[in-house]
Amino acid sequence: MATSNPFPTGNERSDDMMGRCRSTGRAGRWSFRLFRGHRGGAAAIEFTAIAPLFLGFLFAILETGTLFLRATAIEAGVEEAKRLTMTGQVASSGNAAAQEAAFRAAFCNQVSWIIPCDQVRFDVRAFTTFGASAMPNPVSNGVFNAAGLQFNPGQPCQIVVIRAYYEAKGLTALIRNDVAKLNNGNVLLSGSAAFKNEPFGAC
Repeated sequence: MATSNPFPTGNERSDDMMGRCRSTGRAGRWSFRLFRGHRGGAAAIEFTAIAPLFLGFLFAILETGTLFLRATAIEAGVEEAKRLTMTGQVASSGNAAAQEAAFRAAFCNQVSWIIPCDQVRFDVRAFTTFGASAMPNPVSNGVFNAAGLQFNPGQPCQIVVIRAYYEAKGLTALIRNDVAKLNNGNVLLSGSAAFKNEPFGAC
């Protein structure tokens, strides 16, 4: 009856150690391959690195598009208010407060979908000739001064200049630093029109 030797010989010990080394080597190579091939965490790290830049550009693009839409809406509002002013509908609305209310209502019908109309400021002035229709700049040292604005829709056959202003808040650094002209970081959007009133009365 054969029995196992509890005391292995030198050759048996050597074979056993070599087998263990081969097993350990194969396991090490397999683990390294798994580590090298596993890149699931790399994508997360790479996204974390570029996410702020990507999101910054994305928000800047969205904000630029919104500014463009608001500027377009202001131009449409100015054109509508110009039509009512030129035909005398604003001047015939009543006193100065009623005239400005009629003017604002015509303007707001075109812009209220994207601009809070109560934040829009108007500068409307009448002149006798186009050569005299110089309008002052309401921005001084990076500050918008609404106190110097006027509202005068003019008389028949007078030259009228309309300007509308809206301060859009700059959200991204790209807009605040590169586009905004005001010290508070806001972007001043404006629309204007110059025209001659029709003879809706005695010129």
